Amino acid sequence: MSANTAFQPVNERGWRRGFSNLLRHENATWWGTRRWWINILIWLVIANGTLFAMLSTSGPDSGVPTTPEQRLAEATMVFMVMAGIFGTVGAIISMQGSIIDEKKSGTAAWILSKPASRPAFVLAKLVANAFALTIIVLVVQSAIMYVQIATATGHGLPIGPFVAGIALLALHMLFYITLTLMLGTIFSDRGPVVGIPIGFLFASMFLLGIVGDLAYIMPWLLVPAGNSQGLAVLVMLGQPLPTIVPVIATAVWSVIFTGVALWRFQRDEF
Repeated sequence: MSANTAFQPVNERGWRRGFSNLLRHENATWWGTRRWWINILIWLVIANGTLFAMLSTSGPDSGVPTTPEQRLAEATMVFMVMAGIFGTVGAIISMQGSIIDEKKSGTAAWILSKPASRPAFVLAKLVANAFALTIIVLVVQSAIMYVQIATATGHGLPIGPFVAGIALLALHMLFYITLTLMLGTIFSDRGPVVGIPIGFLFASMFLLGIVGDLAYIMPWLLVPAGNSQGLAVLVMLGQPLPTIVPVIATAVWSVIFTGVALWRFQRDEF
């Protein structure tokens, strides 16, 4: 709570009251400590370490006949699974206590006794965490992945499709970040806040072939899951998308979750 005493007065009004100070504080929890580079190293090992192992065992000397195109597709798939699935799990774990811990410790009540609105409190956490997790888990790791693949296959992915594929991964992650944030305003314990999003994420592996057209309004089709290659992979490899409905639906769900989080937090009592 001592870090909050560094807040500076601002002239924001309405729902934005205190947003700049709160956002500055939330950003400092990532970029003002060792947290950012420790997380970069962790995801370097998880995402790019796995990719490096795959590329090292599938080269010309491996005895397995593969074309450069096949290696490119396999490497892209491996990275998308590690960053899109396991990276999202990491984002959920990072977000699980962002609201609950503040409420339990009394920090939320203390901050809101100052010139700070409840929407600003929630939105500052959303913006700071979504930005940090996107940079650390996706942007930095995808840049290293690009260099790895270009070195191993002799040519890199086209920049446009590559960036578009990472953008779909970021949208997929945003769905679970906003879902976790919303659950943090509803529940008082970490169990359901972390368990529901992770359960929903991995449910795709078992339910994708069962739910039929319902899958199109879920984020499940954005990343590799079950028999689905994932729209992000198709985009990154320069292939046409069979549908954009999951992209639109995921964005809409993220907005809905954010709206519910704002509505629920406004009615919370401390």
